Amino acid sequence: MIIRRVLNNNVVDALDDSLQEVIVFGKGLGFRSKPGERVDQTLVEKVFRLEDDAASRHFASIVDSIPAEILTATADLVARARTELSAKISDSLYASLADHFVFAVQRARDGGDFTVPLAVEVRRYYPSEYAFAKSAVAELNSRLDVELPEEEATSIALHVINAQVGGAADSAARLMELTHSILDIVRLHFGLHYDDADSAYLRFVTHVRFFAQRVLLGETVQRDDAELLRILTEQKPTAFASVDKVDAFVKRSHGHAMSASEKVYLGLHIANFL
Repeated sequence: MIIRRVLNNNVVDALDDSLQEVIVFGKGLGFRSKPGERVDQTLVEKVFRLEDDAASRHFASIVDSIPAEILTATADLVARARTELSAKISDSLYASLADHFVFAVQRARDGGDFTVPLAVEVRRYYPSEYAFAKSAVAELNSRLDVELPEEEATSIALHVINAQVGGAADSAARLMELTHSILDIVRLHFGLHYDDADSAYLRFVTHVRFFAQRVLLGETVQRDDAELLRILTEQKPTAFASVDKVDAFVKRSHGHAMSASEKVYLGLHIANFL
């Protein structure tokens, strides 16, 4: 690896052997180092591989203010999140988590308040992210010798969710609002009472989450399902009538016209728990 910039005594911006930009951490790694020199591999503790240029610049801009132990914990948790969670996670998570951990640890040591909005929604709609976040709290408490409360799991989960939907600060809130709206349309259409323990309902929520995420990202699933949609609409008119309401809502609120494939999958999920 070749050094591009020395960020501080412990962190350098470098190019790896594939000429990909990486941020490399190691005690004393940047001390007396100069651009163009090779990285001393014996000092390397963590390598942050960020494919997104904007995320890389943001991370590089804050890394000087992040304690070493939080940098390494962040790298390990991002790697775990990418392994354990099914959704693609943006490089923006490195900077947002590291920055958040600095303030969370300081707040815990100062005895500050950890009240977080959206806690109920996160647990209900994002159980996997919340479970990951709870384990992250336990890991941070052990590694950093701090006592982050259980409420901190909601904040961590929100950062993970944001990193799945473009990285904007309000991405998670917008995603949960859209998910909740779609679930409400179906619930009110049929006069349902959702059972959080019902496996068909949980599969439906998961599907709606990913559909809502695609809507916010401007993505559409397009397959040749027009004929299948016609057949299913005739066979299951009750279920697919509610799909038309969802289609009208996302078209009006987000300019998203549901494809035949999206209508097929949503309708089948609804039919499964009617």
